[in-house]
Amino acid sequence: MYNTVEAPDEDIYILKIDNKKPVKTRHFVPFDSQLFFDTETDIIKAIVYSKKDQLSTALDSLAEFNLVAEHLTANNIIRGEKNTLISYISILNRAIIQWGYPAKLAFQLQYSLVQEVELSPQFLNFFQTIKEILWHYFSVIKQYRFNNFLPLHQRIKQYIKQHIRENITLDDIATGLNASKKTLNPAFKKEYGVTITQFIRQTKVETAKELLIASNLSLLEIAELLSFSTATYFVKTFKKVTGVTPNHFRKHFITRPLDD
Repeated sequence: MYNTVEAPDEDIYILKIDNKKPVKTRHFVPFDSQLFFDTETDIIKAIVYSKKDQLSTALDSLAEFNLVAEHLTANNIIRGEKNTLISYISILNRAIIQWGYPAKLAFQLQYSLVQEVELSPQFLNFFQTIKEILWHYFSVIKQYRFNNFLPLHQRIKQYIKQHIRENITLDDIATGLNASKKTLNPAFKKEYGVTITQFIRQTKVETAKELLIASNLSLLEIAELLSFSTATYFVKTFKKVTGVTPNHFRKHFITRPLDD
């Protein structure tokens, strides 16, 4: 790193001064261009087809390559790491655009990530940074696939669960799913037999039940956490859905015998 001389391909051992025991360092395989290309291809396929296990396996293979060796200089190691990250982001961006991800969104994503890289003073764990970027692309594409290819009623249900702590409106759902507001309730009620508003209320109450059981939060805190307008409205809604008040539910659930 300091004299620009490459380490040998064979394993390296460092002698610990305190006990004189050799400690084997991490071994990087000799750079194989074809193997590296195949690994990158596997990573891109895993991202665009949302294959989580395939991405994990490909990242294990990627870890064996010394990705920044060609870019490092004695005086500017951080610049070499940044160049490598930016190159990776560019490759991923081209891949997701070719797959069908909107170019405008892709370039917004690229700009955001490149800015984050450029503003970073250092990378404490360089490979971990690469992994985080790759998993971020994975999440973005997976969400895009979900928002554009699943049936509308499933997309609505998933959106509600993801945003249950917010004050969800039909306008929010329509914007979030890039769907017509008029189509939301008919598609949802046809599949689930309830309106979107009814499902939001039911889901908030189910979430409140979990909080009543698993936490010591007050009713006011739970009401605020789930975006009820007031604690009184939360209690009223909870009782309407369950038939009991939140305090009654908390008391009787906790004291209920284990064999009930």
